[in-house]
Amino acid sequence: MTSFDVSSYSSAMLENTKDNAEPITRKQRELFEREQLILNTAQLILQYEGLQHLTMDRIAAEIEYSKGTVYNHFKSKEEIISGIGCRCMSRLIEMFSRAKNYAGSHRERIAAVGIAHSLYAQLHPAELQNMQLIKSSSVREKVSAEKQQELLQLEQQVTGVVLGIIRDAMKDGDIPGDQDYLPDGIMLGIWTMGYGSNLLHMSGIPFDELGIKQPLDMMWINSHKLLDSYQWKPLSSSFDIHKLKEKLCNEIFAEEVNALKKLTDMEKNDAR
Repeated sequence: MTSFDVSSYSSAMLENTKDNAEPITRKQRELFEREQLILNTAQLILQYEGLQHLTMDRIAAEIEYSKGTVYNHFKSKEEIISGIGCRCMSRLIEMFSRAKNYAGSHRERIAAVGIAHSLYAQLHPAELQNMQLIKSSSVREKVSAEKQQELLQLEQQVTGVVLGIIRDAMKDGDIPGDQDYLPDGIMLGIWTMGYGSNLLHMSGIPFDELGIKQPLDMMWINSHKLLDSYQWKPLSSSFDIHKLKEKLCNEIFAEEVNALKKLTDMEKNDAR
């Protein structure tokens, strides 16, 4: 089993400390890199072999550190799974924040959130699937209350970004306020549509052979139909939703789009 390259995570952490009064030390950087190595290794074991093969001994052997070193970072394999979940949420928060801060209409900002989630799911499919483990009682009951609270706070930040955009649109009159189930209906509609479509995309179902459009393509179309149903202006009849997607990808998520293209090209070459 080969581990992921942790350099990208280290670079991101160092970037986040540039504006801090006290930059991280070499020891802190090494601890962070080791923690990412543990999380990456655990994720690969989960992805290819399942939860039953994930043990602290196995992780220690794979990363060539002592089991005690692994325990210095995480108290149990369940807390490692929780750590994967926290990393997942942190990545989503960063991408969602870019969508939130985009200098466009509220409708463009909420559309950018959908793109962010889709790109994240395509770039990190194993993380999205592993999030299911964290919700299971067999894992959750073995995670400390502190770690559960940490994950909950990150999840609240994710949903807070989306609800904030919806409330901004309501306040500015882009969404008529005399409707039931606002903002919850829009929030849950976008959430379930995006989550389900991304899982279907990863399922390997031959949609083209079944005469069905690809889930991610339909998600983009259906998400705009959902927003139209709540009369969120501007309505999609007044602009080209496909040109909007291209614009948002280029202006907000160019790095992720390029990374996804490279990943897709690699997978095509491996399949030959």
